[in-house]
Amino acid sequence: MYLLNIIDSIRRKAIALIKETPLEQLNQIPAGFNNNMIWNFGHLVVSGYSLVFKATEVDPNFIIPLQDTYKKGSRPSVPATQQEVDELIALSDTFTLAVKEALDANRFQDITAYTTATFGLTVTTIEEMLITVAAHDTLHWQAMRDYKRIFNS
Repeated sequence: MYLLNIIDSIRRKAIALIKETPLEQLNQIPAGFNNNMIWNFGHLVVSGYSLVFKATEVDPNFIIPLQDTYKKGSRPSVPATQQEVDELIALSDTFTLAVKEALDANRFQDITAYTTATFGLTVTTIEEMLITVAAHDTLHWQAMRDYKRIFNS
């Protein structure tokens, strides 16, 4: 599915950026901001799972590791460890496969409509939700790129 390829591509770029950035810089919060590079990555990772499986109510009990740390409205309270960074990368790597498996099993035939806080639009199909995830991922990947530019200037 093309939408999953877009999401996977954005996440590959975000992971590449994470891997080339020292842990100290991943945890650094630029002046005037509320979060850091690793928070943006963690947020896009946990939000993708939350939007696709929980918000649609396809699997409201879906367990998302690190969800409380990176959910909407959270802020970094302690620096992320390398182990946590690696866990987020692994969690990101399984997202498109988890969605493909659910699609193949026709689990998204009847989803619950959901209005996104980010865009204020009501999502009624899995395709619309995947578009939302791709747009949301792009917002946070761009924030990561902007932070990197701030640090390198």
